[in-house]
Amino acid sequence: MIRLRLAFAAALAGALCLPQVAAARPSSSGVYAEAGLGAAALVGNAGQYSQAGFSADLRVGYDVFSWLAIGGRLGIQNHRARVPPPPEREYYQVYVATAEARISIPIGAIALFFDGGVGMSAMSTNVLAKVDVLDPGERASIRFAGGGGIEYQLQNRHLALGLGGEAALMPAFAGAVSTGGRLYLRYTY
Repeated sequence: MIRLRLAFAAALAGALCLPQVAAARPSSSGVYAEAGLGAAALVGNAGQYSQAGFSADLRVGYDVFSWLAIGGRLGIQNHRARVPPPPEREYYQVYVATAEARISIPIGAIALFFDGGVGMSAMSTNVLAKVDVLDPGERASIRFAGGGGIEYQLQNRHLALGLGGEAALMPAFAGAVSTGGRLYLRYTY
């Protein structure tokens, strides 16, 4: 009986808070900057030679409309290579630069978004050439990325917190696909 009362109290408290969360909040539009931290992994053939690692990125852009933003991204991923020795315990980085577009669907203080972009990826070392992920002397690839997520507009109309994910194809790296997720803070001026 006590559990039923606790469940009812929790449901009632949630129902009372729902109008506040769903209420539209004024948000800024215009130039924005976004910083994100997360994790990334290579999947497919390249994934068997690489461990998941830390990722960080910085995005800047402009809200063209309330539902459309365009911008650019600079990012880095850090991975540990799992190739036959030598070398052992070798780390490498994937550097990312893309031009992106983002479509948002606001639902009160929350927004769902979908984004995509085209750019370049570069690897810091040729350690994956040993397992034919990279061709000799090749360390850069075009990058096609797409993803989405959810964003929460804070009481301060300039700030939003979000959770996003993406997948990116890098054809020159033996068709490697990078997947990742990030937690970010967005500031709109």
